Amino acid sequence: MSKERPMMQIQRLAVSFSGESGRVRAVNDVNLTIYPQQTLAVVGESGCGKSVTALSMLQLVPRPPGRYESGRIMWRNDDDDEPVDLLTLNERQIRSVRGNQIAMIFQEPMTSLNPVYTVGNQILEAIRLHQTVNRKTAIQIAIDALVDVGIAAPAQRLKEYPHQLSGGMRQRVMIAMALACQPRLLLADEPTTALDVTIQAQILELLRDLQARRGMSIMLITHDLGVVAENADVVAVMYAGRIVEYGSVTDIFSNPLHPYTRGLFASMPVLGQSKHRLETIPGNVPNPADFPPGCSFHPRCVEMKDDPQCSTENPQPLEVEQQHWVACWHAPAYNDGTASMQDSGYRRQAEPAES
Repeated sequence: MSKERPMMQIQRLAVSFSGESGRVRAVNDVNLTIYPQQTLAVVGESGCGKSVTALSMLQLVPRPPGRYESGRIMWRNDDDDEPVDLLTLNERQIRSVRGNQIAMIFQEPMTSLNPVYTVGNQILEAIRLHQTVNRKTAIQIAIDALVDVGIAAPAQRLKEYPHQLSGGMRQRVMIAMALACQPRLLLADEPTTALDVTIQAQILELLRDLQARRGMSIMLITHDLGVVAENADVVAVMYAGRIVEYGSVTDIFSNPLHPYTRGLFASMPVLGQSKHRLETIPGNVPNPADFPPGCSFHPRCVEMKDDPQCSTENPQPLEVEQQHWVACWHAPAYNDGTASMQDSGYRRQAEPAES
């Protein structure tokens, strides 16, 4: 049996923006892989480059001031197709990919929907752009999409404006719009931002259900490690524009190897444990225009033992365990690790259905 092939491979991606101090790199040397029907979670604090990485996959980084400095984003729409570098496509070609093969749910549904157009107009635009159907058929596709995301009275909702819907309903509309053309990959950029916990759970359960029924892959960008534990197969931890740890959700949660990853876990409340104050990672994510020399995390690292190597040399992600990569000079077995492309086809076992 031939080895399973990835749907998407991001290879050494670097993205920069022009600023007052010249060009600064927001994403630097990022490698990511997504397999069919897999959920890849990308986690990290704000300003780590998560959203820029996702936007690059659809050439949505504004140019100028942005620029793709280097790297490739190899996309295989069908299992038998040869991969194509999305960064080499012209505007007409990439528009055939956006919303059709790869769709994206943006942050803040309150502002992502156009307030002056009805929900129906906004969903129909995507359908008519990518599918050769008449208006009557497009309306039925839109209604079916709203039904799929659990919206009641879908024909009526098509006539309403975003301000007439609750936050949870608007997020469902965003998901319906993204999935109306049956994409193979969904980029979900913090899909539960600004929603209360009950609606968050409903939205995430909806995404899992749609993924199972449609067989699509998901790239999930989030700050919430609880969401990651519940939904992800593979986790990429980003810091200062780089991947600092990468592996299966099981390995990352049971054996975090990077001090930053451990710091993220330590900042979470634990059920059954009483703490007067949660732990925090000191300091802030550095400005991309002024990254420190060496490991970008070393000024905040509570585990750094005044090792001059940390402040002078930037470690690259090495595979220190099978399909578990880390970029830290002090990680166990780091010096014996292997330089290789971050590539894990891991999927968690499906939970048994409730009887």
